Amino acid sequence: MKAKFLVLLLGVANATFCAHAEENNAPLPASDAVTPADATKLNVPAAGQVTRAIFTSDIKNHEPTDDIATLSNDKTHIAYFTEIQGMAGQTVTHRWEYNGKLMFEMPFQVGASRWRVYSTKTLNPAWTGEWKASVVDAAGGSLSVNTFSYTKKIDVNAPAASTLAPTTSATSSKQP
Repeated sequence: MKAKFLVLLLGVANATFCAHAEENNAPLPASDAVTPADATKLNVPAAGQVTRAIFTSDIKNHEPTDDIATLSNDKTHIAYFTEIQGMAGQTVTHRWEYNGKLMFEMPFQVGASRWRVYSTKTLNPAWTGEWKASVVDAAGGSLSVNTFSYTKKIDVNAPAASTLAPTTSATSSKQP
């Protein structure tokens, strides 16, 4: 049985696939959830790794177009791209968090030895601060964690603050 599984893995080792998911605000159906007990029933090796994980503004030809560390809040769309190796047949989840609060989760079934996947998030411009996205395996273990800063856009047309110290004046009067 192991030999057949190994041959199957080797047969798809050079294949490149990409999966994609966009955020929706509906809760995930319970049937999509993989519990830690389910993970132990999977007949696949647990070994595997995330070889790339970055935030990007877009995906073209199954590849990220840029690498974002800071995003200004005049932009409201961001993607989290990951490349996973050695986890065919397993489920991984993109978990998005803001200020320690879970904002969005998207599970993916890994379909080949090398699998590229991304999820997208629409951001509210008021949600400035640090964002975190994690790749989590079916047992709940973290495979990769990345962060980006969502910052308030700086208005270049706004008047600059004075660099001079404020002037003060004081008057005194002598009372006879």
